[in-house]
Amino acid sequence: MTLTVSNLTANVTTTDNVVTGTGIFDDLMETVNTHLNAQFNLNRITSTDYAEVYVTAMAAAMQQAVAYTIGQEKQNAESTLLFQKEVTEFAQTGQSTKTAATSTSVMGAQTTVSVEQAKGFKWNADQKYLKTILDAWAINISTSGIAATGVDAINETGLGNINSQISNAEPLPN
Repeated sequence: MTLTVSNLTANVTTTDNVVTGTGIFDDLMETVNTHLNAQFNLNRITSTDYAEVYVTAMAAAMQQAVAYTIGQEKQNAESTLLFQKEVTEFAQTGQSTKTAATSTSVMGAQTTVSVEQAKGFKWNADQKYLKTILDAWAINISTSGIAATGVDAINETGLGNINSQISNAEPLPN
């Protein structure tokens, strides 16, 4: 953010001892001078106080001109930033309006990845559970002395077979 003299005062001219210009400070000082002269003409400000009031008013006008200029520069910079944020948000959601993200957008893809990761974690847990059950079953069969080749009643309800359990635990293809 660069504050220059041209922001504050520009195109200054003097006609009949009246200073005019197009800068922010120039505009404020024209207003200050008009009010100050009106108060002087109404004898509310005496000649002895005029210089003191003028210097104080000029310092205040300069301070306000600088503050206004900096505020305007911040507002142009802020609006540029907000526009860029809007572009970024729309790119992430795949939308040009304020609606939910599409499945092909960055956020939509992230959601899909999260869902698939959750499926993968569940599938991994189910596979570990099935391995534990099959290992227990194999130990049971080998120590009982009864030859058996079928694996039935593995799930909680006692119905189905191991192949359907494995099939149900697989993650879905993309």
